[in-house]
Amino acid sequence: MSQVFLTADTHFFHKKILEFERAARPFSSVEEMNEVLIDNWNATVTKRDTVWHLGDVCFGKVENLEILSRLNGTKNLILGNHDRHGIHNYLRYFRKIEAAKKYDGYLWTHIPVHPGQFYRFIGNVHGHLHSGKIEDPRYVCVSVERYNLAPIAWEEIKHAK
Repeated sequence: MSQVFLTADTHFFHKKILEFERAARPFSSVEEMNEVLIDNWNATVTKRDTVWHLGDVCFGKVENLEILSRLNGTKNLILGNHDRHGIHNYLRYFRKIEAAKKYDGYLWTHIPVHPGQFYRFIGNVHGHLHSGKIEDPRYVCVSVERYNLAPIAWEEIKHAK
């Protein structure tokens, strides 16, 4: 049976993330980080699964997006503030690209939404904060730093609430 997974903020090829998130990404090089992210993704996600990446996929030149071809599953993207290579480049690797997605009563975004939106949604699943935290249980951050540098199953998030 296939599953739906979420993740955010992989930041493939981003050297500075090794400084910003040293505790969660204790790698000696960006190449080592990339390989661990790929290995963890593929150990978690099968080829039949669907993954929603909630933004900030990859840094550097547009050719760096090719790394996404090594990841299992059908991939979809919620655009993040660092996803700047033009939609046509991302469509080579992602089936769908959206700004936000409503799913099971939740809103999936890259950047957390204003709390005034909760009259419309059960919660907000987002990225962007990495190791940072909003002290409100309606927010669920799926940045890779939160889940051992791997995607997390939607059912696991939904039932943890």
